[in-house]
Amino acid sequence: MKKIFLFFLSFSLFVYAETRRGFPVSVELISGAKQNAELVGAAGDALFLGGFVADTFTVVKILKSRVANLRDSSGNAIVLAEVDSLFTKNDSAHTDSILKENVPSDSLPDSSANISSIDSTANDSATAPQIEQINLSNKALVFPALRRPIDSALAERIRILQLQTLHEKGLSPIAVSTNDFPQCKNSPCIAQEAESRNAHSVWTLEIQPAKHQDSLDLFLHQFLIQNKSQTTAKLTLSAKNATTELLSADRFVHWMEKALGIYQEPVREKSTKSFIYVETDPEGANLSRKGEDVICQTPCAFAIEDTGKVELEAFWDVENTLWANKATIRPIPGDTAKINLRLKRVKPEVEIHSVPAGAQIYEAEEITPHSRPIGKTPKILTTRTPGPAELHLWREGFRDTVIQFRVSATSKTIVEVQLDTLQSKQELESQAVFQQIQKRIFWGHLSLGVSIAPAVAGGILLYIAEKDRDKARDIRDELKMPSSGGGEHFQKLVDKNHRYADRSKTERYVGTGLLIFAGGLLAAGIVLSF
Repeated sequence: MKKIFLFFLSFSLFVYAETRRGFPVSVELISGAKQNAELVGAAGDALFLGGFVADTFTVVKILKSRVANLRDSSGNAIVLAEVDSLFTKNDSAHTDSILKENVPSDSLPDSSANISSIDSTANDSATAPQIEQINLSNKALVFPALRRPIDSALAERIRILQLQTLHEKGLSPIAVSTNDFPQCKNSPCIAQEAESRNAHSVWTLEIQPAKHQDSLDLFLHQFLIQNKSQTTAKLTLSAKNATTELLSADRFVHWMEKALGIYQEPVREKSTKSFIYVETDPEGANLSRKGEDVICQTPCAFAIEDTGKVELEAFWDVENTLWANKATIRPIPGDTAKINLRLKRVKPEVEIHSVPAGAQIYEAEEITPHSRPIGKTPKILTTRTPGPAELHLWREGFRDTVIQFRVSATSKTIVEVQLDTLQSKQELESQAVFQQIQKRIFWGHLSLGVSIAPAVAGGILLYIAEKDRDKARDIRDELKMPSSGGGEHFQKLVDKNHRYADRSKTERYVGTGLLIFAGGLLAAGIVLSF
């Protein structure tokens, strides 16, 4: 009974639509006066506006030339030249009846005669003794939409699509209106008449402004006459792009299927997403999956789709010391797993192997003759920076190779590289030139280094020579004293003086020679290195 009541309630709205006066508008005259009213009709160069005066609905005629601005209840501008198109044939007949009830006959425009003649013809047809009835047997009766005049175009598009879709679904749709039931004045009568003529179902549509601004609510009702059951499908569209939204993503088809009661929700796969929450001691550690980028800093949580084992690493670098730890967990779909890691001091290692071995390892991205290797393969390097790393390998007769890898904070990282042999003559010649420059720079650096030793030795010898020379002078001054006299002691002083003088002379020669040699090595080193 509830469904039948809802059907008659919604269907009565369509019957009530035949007795409505007009739709609300806001009118601004050229004089500047503004007024809210109901637009009940338009004829030629005149508008018919209605409103209540002393509890009586009164309609007045206003020339279009006196209207400066006309807007509907939503604030949308209505073009005066197109006002006539807002009213269908039924709207015109309805307007005529309102005008006859509320406007004196002498105030109607000349065109009112045409309106009256249409209404008169309709009344004559309604009272005719014999009316040819259309065949409604097993038909789906599609009635016009209950809507505002501004939504007439949308309603007509939906009606066309509705008829076509019902036909494709195997039904026999037919477009009807209340005029096809002239003997009925209410919806129960129309429903009873449709049942007596063996109709299959009755379809009605309501287009209403939605609660949200610039949106429309569409209610599609299907009443099955055989079992007197009703289904209603609701659809909300934006008023601006109603047609585009209606036809996108099969929304119209799904809407029709819901009204038909045959819509099936798509089967959605059960989500396998789970969450992992990680805390560390101390906090603020970088958290990552093994071999991947940092996800977050602890404490933190992240989502994961995997259902297998997940290896996590947390590391914290502070005061030139690296602290880290790892854990393995198997997440449960739809659940949150919690882990607490206590960090410990670590020294990550990277073990590099090349085939063939003996390749020079460089930290620089690009090798130049001045680049210095940090070792040769195989080599174990220690680092304090987990994450992405890059090294450059070089070996005579093989192509330069840049290796990129990720350093694990909690385990040794092993990198193995197969070097490619140089094939082209140009590459071999280029590498030979590179080696010559590299060897020249090597010998230049060696000369610079070696020059330090003779320079230091020469400087020391010159210093000692100066000391010995001072001692020889002191002895000579002592020998010149009158008290020195002769004898054995005097002779010893003379010999000592000669010894210091000769040694000082030799030390000066050798020291000077060493400085000259050091200068030569320095000059050669500078030339070779630069």
